Amino acid sequence: MGPRDPVVCIVGAGPAGLVTAHLLGRAGISFVVLERREAHVLCPRVKAGLIEHRTVELLGPHGLAGPILGRGGQVGMIEFRADGHAFVLDYAGLCGGRGSYTYPQHELVADWAGQLLAAGSDLRFGLEATGAEQSEDGAVVRAVRGTTGEPVTVECEAVVVGEGAGSVLCAGAAAVSAVHPARWLTLIAAAPPSAAGAIYGLHERGFAGQFHRSADLTRFMLEIPAGEGYGQWDDDRIWAELEQRLAAAGRSAIRRGEFIERDILDHRVRVCDPMQHGRVFLAGDAAHLITPAGGKGMNMAIQDAVELASGLIERYGKRGDGRRLSRYTQARLPAVWRHQEFSNLMLSLFNTGAAGGDGGRDFSYALRRARLDLILSDPQYSGWFARAYAGVDD
Repeated sequence: MGPRDPVVCIVGAGPAGLVTAHLLGRAGISFVVLERREAHVLCPRVKAGLIEHRTVELLGPHGLAGPILGRGGQVGMIEFRADGHAFVLDYAGLCGGRGSYTYPQHELVADWAGQLLAAGSDLRFGLEATGAEQSEDGAVVRAVRGTTGEPVTVECEAVVVGEGAGSVLCAGAAAVSAVHPARWLTLIAAAPPSAAGAIYGLHERGFAGQFHRSADLTRFMLEIPAGEGYGQWDDDRIWAELEQRLAAAGRSAIRRGEFIERDILDHRVRVCDPMQHGRVFLAGDAAHLITPAGGKGMNMAIQDAVELASGLIERYGKRGDGRRLSRYTQARLPAVWRHQEFSNLMLSLFNTGAAGGDGGRDFSYALRRARLDLILSDPQYSGWFARAYAGVDD
C-alpha cells in the first residue's frame, strides 16, 4: 500500500510550518496546512524581525530568501548604552562583513503563505487542531472549524506541529523549563528607528531596548517590576523611562510615535527532548520557547523546518531512507541549546530583576558592566559574541 495523501499534515502556518510546506512542495511530497486563524488575520501582529546570516543562507537554495534580500534591511552594528555613553559594536566587521537582516515576521509569513496559495497548495484556514492519533499504519489529525464547530479529520503519514507552545498536540511532551525573574513591556511604535542598528540599554533602573522592524515601525522593550501591568504604565511613563534608560551623550532623543501594539512578556523558556514522538514532530515554539533577547526565536523555527523537511523528503521521497528523519532531535538540540545559552547571557547582561527602582550601582550592576566591557574590548570575547549574534558559523 502506498503512502497516504497528504503525506504530511502541518499544523500551524507560522515560519516553521510554511518553510516545511515550501520544501515538501518543491520535492513533490504532498501536504496540507491547518491554521486555526482565518486567512485575513494570519499576520495580525508585528513580531520578530532579526534574521541571522545562517538562516538566510539556509533559505537561499530553496528560493525562500527573496523577500528578505529584496525588501529587508541589512544590519551589522549594534549600540550599547550604559552610564550615559554609547558604545558601537561593528559585529559584521568582526564576521568578515557578514551581518544579519531585518524583515518583520508578519510580512515574511504573508509572503510565504501567498506564494503557497498562488501555487494552489492546500492551506486550510480557520481549523483548530484538537488531537492526533498514530499507529503503525499512519497518523490521524483531528480538528474543528472555528466558525461552525464542524469536525475535520486528516489522515497522513507524519504530523508537523508548528503552531506554538500552546498547541494541544505538544501537551505532555517531555521538556525542561524555567522562568526568568524579569518582566518586559514589548511595544511597537509607529516611529522610525532612532539608530542605524539595535540599541541595548544597560541601566540601573532596568533594561530598555530599541529594534528595527521597518522604516516606520520600531519595537521597544522595557523591563518593569514583576508585579506591575498595563495599568501602571501609560504612554508618558513609558516614554520617560525609555528616554532615561537609553540616553547617551552625543545621541539624539528617541523618536516617538503612537504605540500600535503592546504586550507584557514574562520570560518562560522550555526545551522539549525529544522533539518528536513517533510520527509527530515538533518545530519552532512547539519544540522550544526562548526569550526574545538576541532575536533567535524565528531563526530557530526556520532552522528546525529546514532540517525536518529534509528528513521527511528523504523518508517519503524516492530514497525511502528514514535515517535522517529519525535523527531530527539529535540534529537540532545542540543548536537549540546554544541559542538558549546566548539568550540567557543577553538577559543576564541587561535585566536587573527589580526594574524601576531608585537606582544604585550595586554589585550586580558592576558585574554586568564588566561583562559589557569584555564584549566591547576583548578580541576573543567580542569575536565570539559577534558570530553568535549574527549567526555566522565559521
